[in-house]
Amino acid sequence: MALWARGRARSAPDSSPQTDAADSAAPDPADGTPMSMQDFVGGTPTSTQDITGDSPSSVQGWLKGEADPAMVEDLLHQVIDPEIGVNIVDLGLVYDVQIIDRRAEIKMTLTTPGCPLSGYMEDSVHQTLWGAPGIDDVNLEIIWEPPWSTDMMTERAKRELGWPV
Repeated sequence: MALWARGRARSAPDSSPQTDAADSAAPDPADGTPMSMQDFVGGTPTSTQDITGDSPSSVQGWLKGEADPAMVEDLLHQVIDPEIGVNIVDLGLVYDVQIIDRRAEIKMTLTTPGCPLSGYMEDSVHQTLWGAPGIDDVNLEIIWEPPWSTDMMTERAKRELGWPV
């Protein structure tokens, strides 16, 4: 039986696998190690927060059934720009997150005004936040000022894309 991690077939634990150093460093779901999207696209998480996206304030919000901007931002890490393969928060596309009367108010941009996937991005944001504690509605506003540039990307996004940081 083969398990797929980081784009390579790996042997299941009950067989005698031949592994190299890169394979042994990859998370293995058979031993209970959690795998994230980064494991599938080749990213290298630097901490538990990189994998889960959970910050203490967002965890407290989840437990209380309340929303806060940190929780919403953490959830938005799950929305991946399909053309670039990096989440919209680390790309710097999310400009503002507020919670007003159980409604998430999000201001974000896209990499280009003529982005053919704008509908997909909007649907992904709504789908990601649907059912989140303390969120009854989502108001997403696509804005163009300030215009997006690669300077808005986090170091994490640049590392994922193989750019020097």
